[in-house]
Amino acid sequence: MNTLTSKKDYDVIVVGGGAAGLGVSIALTHAGIEDFIVLERHTVGLSFALWPAETRFITPSFPTNSIGMLDLNSIAIGVSPAYSLEVEHPTGLEYAQHLQGVARYFQLPIQENTEVKRVTKIGDDFVVDTTDDTLRAKHVIWAAGEFQYPRLKGFEGIELCQHTATIPSYQ
Repeated sequence: MNTLTSKKDYDVIVVGGGAAGLGVSIALTHAGIEDFIVLERHTVGLSFALWPAETRFITPSFPTNSIGMLDLNSIAIGVSPAYSLEVEHPTGLEYAQHLQGVARYFQLPIQENTEVKRVTKIGDDFVVDTTDDTLRAKHVIWAAGEFQYPRLKGFEGIELCQHTATIPSYQ
């Protein structure tokens, strides 16, 4: 899924290849913005793929609802895990596969295995330093999820809780 390019300057850089990053990338495409790239630290949808195997979405995927989206798990109008996966409550791995399929369908410019180290503002541009390169953009959309960064010291009594990201299996 890597978009190999020597291009360094973009209108928009989207950081994160999960549901939010892909959803906003599709919205950019629908808005006619084509000069963008998605930077993903690992692979598209990996945070979902790392869920324990028995974990499923609480919200069901279904063909329609009152807000005009196909379902609440949809990241764009016209796509739905209910259709692509044929399940109502997808697992994380299934949803990751759905996201990968959506990215392929929309031919999103995604650069995987690219870790963003720093974002700085210089004049009217943003400079995005990755492990391998330095890119520039007029706009940066931060869509990197927080699942991989659990706050384990956030409040009194937290030792009685366990963050979902730290659970290898519920069985």
